Amino acid sequence: MASETCGCGDKGHDGCAACGQDDIFGYWCETCKRSVAEKRCPFCGLKAQKKKIAAG
Repeated sequence: MASETCGCGDKGHDGCAACGQDDIFGYWCETCKRSVAEKRCPFCGLKAQKKKIAAG
């Protein structure tokens, strides 16, 4: 959707290369089911969870 803002803050396209990768941001919004850059989701305004790093 062209009117939706990309997770990185870019607007006006379907997404960017950075947002296409779920591991680029350190937080996960359970409500929106997407990776976000901040503790507070820019899409719904709710708190996001810090991602857990899987042991290699």
